[in-house]
Amino acid sequence: MRVAIISDVHGNFTALETILPDIKEADRIVCLGDVAASGPQPHETITFLRKAKWPCVMGNAD
Repeated sequence: MRVAIISDVHGNFTALETILPDIKEADRIVCLGDVAASGPQPHETITFLRKAKWPCVMGNAD
């Protein structure tokens, strides 16, 4: 099983979009939090992650 782990996106949806091709073939994608705080695109980031339905835990900045 191939697992991709993302974390510390911090509302940078542009950066998140950049890595999507690299993780698209993973069997499972897990987000380790810190998704929106202090970033330029928190709304877009949260909207995407909700639609993706990847398991996500809260980080220390969430």
